[in-house]
Parts: sequence; structure tokens; C-alpha cells
Amino acid sequence: MTLHNLKESDLPFCFFQVINEKLIVGGQPTEQDLMVLKSHGVMRVVNCIPDYEQKWNEQAIVSQLGMEYLSIGFDRISGITIANAKTLIATLKTCSDQPTFLHCLTGNRIGILIAVYHYFLLRKPEKDAMSEGVFWGMRDKAAFMNIVEESIQ
Repeated sequence: MTLHNLKESDLPFCFFQVINEKLIVGGQPTEQDLMVLKSHGVMRVVNCIPDYEQKWNEQAIVSQLGMEYLSIGFDRISGITIANAKTLIATLKTCSDQPTFLHCLTGNRIGILIAVYHYFLLRKPEKDAMSEGVFWGMRDKAAFMNIVEESIQ
């Protein structure tokens, strides 16, 4: 099985979006979700939730399933920065060698960081950066717009 074969019914408890053949982004998975991801070839889980937001020992389950676990927690408010957008992209580049599930609580903060990266670092137009962020899971467009407006002031 591959990531492109995933259906909503396979992961009923969390939002997900297949970005490419080696990357899927989503919200907080359950233990069942992790088993499904493993069955679809995912070999690594990257958790963007800070430790103080984590409600269960995800790392233990990921390890039991034989997958690699990375934690790069970004606070949902103070963690939305250009520096953290760079950190996220650098992490993704190191993860491009095998199928990876990247997640935060809902997918929103990852989407916002992707929009920030596209707008500030790739110099994409605001509309294009926002569109890319939405594709990756951004739902809070106002948070992205606040960062853009703050940069103008």
C-alpha cells in the first residue's frame, strides 16, 4: 500500500492530506491511526505538538510499531514564526528519504508555518502562500494574515 491509497475512512479520527508519495500531513493521530499509517508504508512520524500539549505517549506506540519518531514541538501561538517555518522545512528535507507522517493537533499550525515559509522566504504572493497553507491544513487564515500585517508595520 502507498500513501496515495489512503482514504478518509482509513483515518476517521484525524485530518490528513497526502502531500506527495513520501509525505502525509495531519492532525493528532490515535494509536489506530498510527497502525493504519504503518500499513500504508509510513516509516517516520514527526510530531509538531509541544510536550505540554501531548496527552499520551505517542513516541512509545510509534517505537513499538517499528517507526522512527521525531519531536519538534511548536507552540500554537508563539511558535508561528519565520524561524520555526525554516526549522520545519529543514526537518522535512531530512525526512525526504522515507514515507513520513507530519502532524500537529489539527494540521492548522503546520499549514500556517508552510504559508509563512512560502510568503516570507520564497516570496510568493500572499494569495499563493495562503493557498499552499490551506492545502497543508491551515484553517485559521486570520493567524497567517496577522503575521503578514505585523511584518508590514
